[in-house]
Amino acid sequence: MGALVSTPLHHSIQAGFATVARLCLAVGSILAMIMLAAGPATTQGNLDGGVHIGVIVPNTPNILGEEIAAAISRSAAQGAILAQEEYQIHAEMFSIEMSVLTEKASGDDVIAAAERLVDEYGVFGLIGGFTFDEARQLGIWAEARGVPFLNVAASNDSLRNELCSATTFHVAPSAAMYLDALSGWYVRAGFRRWYVIQEDSIEGQAQYERMDWSITERHFGVREVGREVLAKGEKIDRGLVRDIERSRADLILLMLDTDHQLAVLGELDAAGVQTTVTGFPHSETQTRTFFEASRQVAPNLGTGHRAADWEATLDAYGAREYNARYLLRWEEPMDPAAWATYHAVRILFEAAFYGGSVLPTDVLSYLSGEQTIFDLHKGLGATFRPWDRQLRQSLYLIKIEGEAVTTSDLGLLVGELPAIYLPGIEPVERLDQLGDMENRSRCER
Repeated sequence: MGALVSTPLHHSIQAGFATVARLCLAVGSILAMIMLAAGPATTQGNLDGGVHIGVIVPNTPNILGEEIAAAISRSAAQGAILAQEEYQIHAEMFSIEMSVLTEKASGDDVIAAAERLVDEYGVFGLIGGFTFDEARQLGIWAEARGVPFLNVAASNDSLRNELCSATTFHVAPSAAMYLDALSGWYVRAGFRRWYVIQEDSIEGQAQYERMDWSITERHFGVREVGREVLAKGEKIDRGLVRDIERSRADLILLMLDTDHQLAVLGELDAAGVQTTVTGFPHSETQTRTFFEASRQVAPNLGTGHRAADWEATLDAYGAREYNARYLLRWEEPMDPAAWATYHAVRILFEAAFYGGSVLPTDVLSYLSGEQTIFDLHKGLGATFRPWDRQLRQSLYLIKIEGEAVTTSDLGLLVGELPAIYLPGIEPVERLDQLGDMENRSRCER
């Protein structure tokens, strides 16, 4: 993987961001304190023990071959630390002890980490879920213990439907939201002939069926002109390349895991395929580490567009200042894992503060409240949908920059969905353009 280099202009820009960030951190803290002071009075008795939040990030070694996974773990931990540093200041104004405790664990070890955080350190809420299995296990454990759990990375629709939990809320966008966003962007851009390369797995089939529903029922005009189902890690062959060429597809959609997407991108590029390619936006594919890998393995096809739930170059809705604070603190742009973890901490802190309690029933009631709105630096205030406890939010279309020389320049924001600035639509109705409505929900709590 090629290294990015710094330039004098880059250092100048970084210095400017640093100055902005210092000012914004000071002003932002003052404004946040004013907002908290103006908010509802807390029931001090229920906060005397403090507001302690637990975060479980992946335990991934930073070794060759694990760079993308390591980037997820690092970003999530950094987002948690930044949130703690900023919200401790606010809590101290009201003599409230506040802490964010982070454990590193993966696979089955996440349950032992959750038990330590709750039983030994007294956290009232948990944040994690960086794979489907981890989110599912934590959801089951949290429901049995009555602990609020915020899923920040697992997009699987089944977690919002037949596997839903009474104590789980989803900060991570659902697969349905991502697929609706992809359909909306590409249909509007005139990409109407799609070729799908799908993973031979339960999740791959679920994604395909939801994509098919989206282009049939919600975003008309797309025609599926070909489909190939690959076993995990299976390489493409010349027959598939010929089939893509004969199909005259104008978009190839890769519904494969992260490593398989990179491998197939490289194979298609080497075979001389000219068709635009995008892929399902797993949390790993939204990192700048993935962007760099994508353009390295596929110099032509790997510099296309990707969907993400955050972009470090977003500068509207207070995001410029927020991104600048992160850049100053960690000297790297904010990836979506950091954004999701930061705001999960913020959501739990505000639930405790404004709800006046860290008791599970009170926190869950606050999170579920119809009038409870959270600021995500995405323009419209966000709420959790009552039927699947999915956080409503905008998504972004990012262009991977093939000529970028700095990490910050690797991604360029080119689209937002829904278009929240358009008049005439209520905020909730606008945000519900992405994802499943109540009539499609299979969640029974």
